[in-house]
Amino acid sequence: MPVINGFLKGVARFLFWASYPILRALYPMKIHWEDKKETEKALEKSCVVFSNHLGYVEGLFMTRLLHKYRVWTFVGKDWYDKKAINWLFRNLPYISIDRKSGMDTEWLDTTNEVMEKGASIYILPEGHTSPAGQMDTFKPGFLVLAKQTGATPVPIFISRKIKPFRLTHLVIGKPLDFDLHEKGRPSQVLKKYCEESRSYVEGLGEKLSRGEV
Repeated sequence: MPVINGFLKGVARFLFWASYPILRALYPMKIHWEDKKETEKALEKSCVVFSNHLGYVEGLFMTRLLHKYRVWTFVGKDWYDKKAINWLFRNLPYISIDRKSGMDTEWLDTTNEVMEKGASIYILPEGHTSPAGQMDTFKPGFLVLAKQTGATPVPIFISRKIKPFRLTHLVIGKPLDFDLHEKGRPSQVLKKYCEESRSYVEGLGEKLSRGEV
């Protein structure tokens, strides 16, 4: 069994990286940094990376685009558990999450284990896709995770839904300096910083449109 598991892990990683040049060719992207030096320094440690949510492949690309910072993301349990591809997810930077069950905490335990080893997590705070220019309210889960782990939030703006043969711009923002432990009702503190996080992502989009990044 260890030999088989090792073989499957090797195949999974080969497919993960071998497919990347093909994906970049099919889905062209241009990466902009608000402050590359400062953000890369933050990403050397564990961060909570988040962005607006326009399509269903953002996680697929983010784990590759930010691979040297060991960025993980989530996959719905209904996909993660499919027999044909479960071996692939188990050997790659993906964490299973049951989106239909409010009682599922296994994802949080796995996430904490991953982040304790210095990895970062990519989260989509809207919880669902929204049309470009119509970003929905951010849910506080990404900040709860940042608060529990001490990880720094790092925002990203995605210009439009990632589609084949169409250029998409990604703006990676500076790490956000939030005091998530400040005095006050925790729910209100999180709500305040959720709104600030959303505004910051919108601001990255405005900087892109003005050619400032």
